Amino acid sequence: MDQAGIPEEYKNHVAPGKDWKEIVAWVGDLPPLPHVASQALGLIEDPDTTAGKLAELLGGDTALAARVLKIANSAMFSRQREITTISQAIMIIGFKTLKGIIVAATLRQLNRNFGDVEKMIWENSACTAIGCRILASKLRKPYVEQVFLLGLLHDLGKLVLMRQVPEEYKKVVAAAAEGNEFSPTEQEQFGYGHALIGALVAKKWNFSMETCQVILHHHDELTFPFEDEIDEQTALVSLADCIAHVLGFGHPEGYPDLGPEALRIAEMFGLKEEDLEPIAEEIREAFGEMGGAFM
Repeated sequence: MDQAGIPEEYKNHVAPGKDWKEIVAWVGDLPPLPHVASQALGLIEDPDTTAGKLAELLGGDTALAARVLKIANSAMFSRQREITTISQAIMIIGFKTLKGIIVAATLRQLNRNFGDVEKMIWENSACTAIGCRILASKLRKPYVEQVFLLGLLHDLGKLVLMRQVPEEYKKVVAAAAEGNEFSPTEQEQFGYGHALIGALVAKKWNFSMETCQVILHHHDELTFPFEDEIDEQTALVSLADCIAHVLGFGHPEGYPDLGPEALRIAEMFGLKEEDLEPIAEEIREAFGEMGGAFM
């Protein structure tokens, strides 16, 4: 089979001979976002939305409201006082970060089982999100909240694959324990990787084109200087992801050392090895204080 039916942006992410229609149908069969989550994400995108409107909506979903409060009271956001209302939480964490929390809560609910592999993926997603926020803050980037969401979503495809084809995906994890990186193994096993599935699911759930692009390309070869802000954000997510792996979050024992790759990407942002070590330690500490809020 040729690749004539595959949209240009996805061609490099689909193995020759893989039926594109099969992939599209597979993603199409996934459940939509739950009603409250979908409504909340729509409200966040509305420039006229107030914290009060969002708080009223989220108050109708006890589990979602509890998770928002839990994260707002974590060390990364708390300002020495307990946050007791959803409105307070929204004002403190911001709309874009709230979007990430809603997605995290929704994905957590969609993963019906929560075993060791799911925990491993979640730890990496949470650590990467926290790392994105810390890195963007230190580099004085204007998109601190945006990359928090991107970090949280970057491995969306792994969560979906683990939900839909758990036994097959456990083979990928077993190969990772033997020193094989996830993406090439997924490509060999399925004919596509988690980056493609994550981007397609994000598109199905009406996330922005920019969000889908970062998810799709976060394991692609990076070009420097960056062509635009999307490329820069993609590189930042890749760096935070590598740091999460270096810290031990997101893979079984035996996985390749991503330290050299982290340093290579860090240099694109003007960071040297001596800069990266304290940043990584700060990310480790922040994850220790906050990571459990996502589980």
